[in-house]
Amino acid sequence: MLFPGAARLSTVVELGTVGSTFDAVDDRAEQLTAWATLDQRAGRGRLGREWVSPAGKCLAATVLVRTKRLSEDAIGWLPLAAGLALADALDPLVADRARLKWPNDVLVDGRKVAGILCERRSTGVAVGFGVNLTLTEDELPTDASTSLSIEGADATAPVLADSVLAHVIRSLGDLLPALGTEPLRAAVAASLDTIGRDVRVLLPAGELRGRAVGLGPHGELQVDDGSGIVDVRAGDVVHVR
Repeated sequence: MLFPGAARLSTVVELGTVGSTFDAVDDRAEQLTAWATLDQRAGRGRLGREWVSPAGKCLAATVLVRTKRLSEDAIGWLPLAAGLALADALDPLVADRARLKWPNDVLVDGRKVAGILCERRSTGVAVGFGVNLTLTEDELPTDASTSLSIEGADATAPVLADSVLAHVIRSLGDLLPALGTEPLRAAVAASLDTIGRDVRVLLPAGELRGRAVGLGPHGELQVDDGSGIVDVRAGDVVHVR
């Protein structure tokens, strides 16, 4: 069994070589069922990007959150709640340096170690995430990436993967009642590396430049563009160094 710790918390479907864990999801499965692998070949990221990784060195997982009893406002918070759960899972492995990049990445000292993508399904939301576990510097997909082992995590890929998946399942379950509440908004805002930074936000209608100054009541990123506060509800954010 590859994920013994996670399997004690929820149903975990262990996958061999797969294209994407999203494609294995059964919408009829129970709450917080997970599909996970260390060998994903065609992972999906935001804006149609591909998440490609060497076999055995990265965790790819999708957790089904059933949303029948959740409001639309609460459902809208799931990507940020998932990011918070994932950052909390990685934080003790990297000496408390994991931070969120709005809306869907986890960074360690400014470098991406994990990403999140949520997809609506007939019974809920499929919360997908990928984590660079034991990639070496020459295996990283970009210069702005990193891995848990590079950042000091001292364990094998299977041990790290099980620890992360178990933590995310537990944290997601704990966070569901808080979706859409002020305590969750405050917790996400406190974990965001984006707030206080100069940013470029790539929008369908163009580009917004300014300083990220806060997180709004619906999870929107608040950007001061010099003439006022702009609420960004969707967009690709670049931290300007």
